[in-house]
Amino acid sequence: MQTIEIIEQAGQDKILRMNVPVDEPLGRYRVIMLIEREGRASGKELDHWPPGFFDRTAGAWIGELERQPQGKYERRESL
Repeated sequence: MQTIEIIEQAGQDKILRMNVPVDEPLGRYRVIMLIEREGRASGKELDHWPPGFFDRTAGAWIGELERQPQGKYERRESL
């Protein structure tokens, strides 16, 4: 499996046409696509907190923190 990143321009018809190079002619390939507009959610924009984030969240928890029961310990076979 390999990862290929291709940036293409969509047409006026809102259709994105892609040509993806492959290893063998007439081979069957599974393609998984992640589609996002270029420049969004690349991680660089996420280096800062949104305006007012801490004002809206700091001290917002009401009640006590309580750890829920964890169940029984899993018994495993010896190696």
